[in-house]
Amino acid sequence: MGVDYSAAKKLIAHAKAHGMGRRVLMLGRNKLQVKDKHRGALDRQLSDAGFGQSFAEVEQTDGYAEAFFKALGAETVVSMDLSDYEGAEITHDLNDPVDAAHEGQFDLIYDGGTTEHIFDVARCMDNLNVLLADGGVLASCAPANNWFAHGFYQFGPELVYGYWKHGCGYDVLDCVMLPEMPRDKEMPIPDPAEAGVRPRVRGKVPNQRVYLWYEVRKGAGAHRYTRALQTDYVRKWSDHDKAQNRESEIVALREAHVAAAEEASQ
Repeated sequence: MGVDYSAAKKLIAHAKAHGMGRRVLMLGRNKLQVKDKHRGALDRQLSDAGFGQSFAEVEQTDGYAEAFFKALGAETVVSMDLSDYEGAEITHDLNDPVDAAHEGQFDLIYDGGTTEHIFDVARCMDNLNVLLADGGVLASCAPANNWFAHGFYQFGPELVYGYWKHGCGYDVLDCVMLPEMPRDKEMPIPDPAEAGVRPRVRGKVPNQRVYLWYEVRKGAGAHRYTRALQTDYVRKWSDHDKAQNRESEIVALREAHVAAAEEASQ
């Protein structure tokens, strides 16, 4: 779990564009893991974004990343982990529902390599929804390619769009295929529901480890998880129903789940 150069660059860009929020939760206590050869580049990233500190000034002697998040504007930075072996302030297994005392407490949650290790993905993601304050952001740097045997899962963009956007009503601020090493460029990934097809990445995935980097915001239309359906299939099913001159039962079913969730939250 950590913040390497590629993730640090994205967090700096997020803080500049959207702010960091006062209260940040790290999933696992993340370390700042920037290689010596990238320190100068990170100094430039911080300077260009208007943050006055250099990498050396945000580097903690214990290696952890709290000072980095505070340099980007956070006031309070805490971490949650199943064990306190690295000094996490909140001990909790994300396979289980989170304590009500933590509900809506965080303006930004950073997932720097935790969610792929949680077997119950649906419960884990719902927990993150519960933990976020209204307007809060989940920023995730999750394994997407060439991370075989790293955790239970390698995630794809359908998690972002099928679950967070269409399943929970979140706003997608960013969704890219992000190479671990900066020698290759990131690749934006559009919503398959709008593009009409799955992301075409053949010949575009670099021969290195790649993250799925995404940022989703708990906006006014957000709600608890209701029904997640793969977006390109929903479009195909809907188009088929339209061709048969009938209302789309799949879309109507999902809209009914959303309406029920919104009513329950009022």
